[in-house]
Amino acid sequence: MSAAALAEYLIQQPDQQEETLRNSRFSSPYITTAHQGAMRAIKEYNSDHLRRQSILDSAKEELNVKSTDLSITPKQREECLRCIETINLFETGENAFGLRALPLETAPRFPPLIIHNVTLSIQPDLLVRSATSKGVQKVGAVFFRPQKTPDPVSCKTEETKTKRVDHRRELARYVLTMSQMLLETKKDLFGTFNREHSFVADIRLGERVPFSTTDHAARVRRIEAACRQISSLWDDITPK
Repeated sequence: MSAAALAEYLIQQPDQQEETLRNSRFSSPYITTAHQGAMRAIKEYNSDHLRRQSILDSAKEELNVKSTDLSITPKQREECLRCIETINLFETGENAFGLRALPLETAPRFPPLIIHNVTLSIQPDLLVRSATSKGVQKVGAVFFRPQKTPDPVSCKTEETKTKRVDHRRELARYVLTMSQMLLETKKDLFGTFNREHSFVADIRLGERVPFSTTDHAARVRRIEAACRQISSLWDDITPK
């Protein structure tokens, strides 16, 4: 189960939770991740200490050419245009994300974190490696959220827009809580978890969602309780 799926589960209504669990259990491992072309370029750009604009420009040019290639499916061409849009949105929000001043590197692929028999995939996009004046190693986790859903832009009322923005922020906070749980198990390799340098860059909102320090312990308890519940339900989940 992905960190994003568990975060959704934690903030959903019961009828929505059932669908999230079903999708998590029966999703195909061979589905190509949306926004992959954009995320590859964005991560390469941010882990490059020179932040060369040519990395993003070249990616957009390549995607633009591919979007007119009639030898690939219409869905693949549409995905190319979606990736170009994602890169453009990242460029618009880059200053708000506060990434330029940080010592960033591409995160490795982390092994699953097991919580009450639930296997969680928690994969930061970037790591922020730093050290204190006394040489203590610290690590922060950065996630990008390019997904459109839930989309606050398409809302007809301000109330619905506010709810969708809040939903995205709350999901981000739970993912960040899980990132600390993960990296605390890797302290010998990466050092002490740095909450100040851990955040979600929500590309759609153009907003940096910070780590929630005031209710971290409560969030951990909710995550653990949800995993106990999911573990008890998992074997009874059936496909549609």
